[in-house]
Amino acid sequence: MKKLHIALIVAFLLALLLPFTVQAAGTFFCSATRTQGGDGTYADPWACKTQDQLNFVINDVICTRYGGGILYRLFPYSYVYYDIVQVVQNDQTTCVIRRQAEYPGYPPNTGVELPAPMIAAFAVGGALVLGFVGMMLRRKTA
Repeated sequence: MKKLHIALIVAFLLALLLPFTVQAAGTFFCSATRTQGGDGTYADPWACKTQDQLNFVINDVICTRYGGGILYRLFPYSYVYYDIVQVVQNDQTTCVIRRQAEYPGYPPNTGVELPAPMIAAFAVGGALVLGFVGMMLRRKTA
């Protein structure tokens, strides 16, 4: 029984150390109400008020630096979704907007920031605590 308790504690500690997600570049934001600056995050979007600024963000930043990605252009009551990819044709690399659509409201996954590793760690921790409590409450065999 002591070995099982040690195994549960070790499993709990290891579960908290596992990286469940990897944050990678690929989703970017720009604001149609901003005139300059930004770093491409939802909290600090790039400026893309004019068509020239939008073209710079798509071609020079997202396509050249990152090789494509998803861009959300934020307006006061809506957003435009751009799916940007790099295409090689005749030995020339060009940037193509594969899909573009406007939606009302706010972009997805821009609500409360609760990281997935923390949610997974709480779920695993809760399951291990329930298992440990169940084993402690279990009657001992005669």
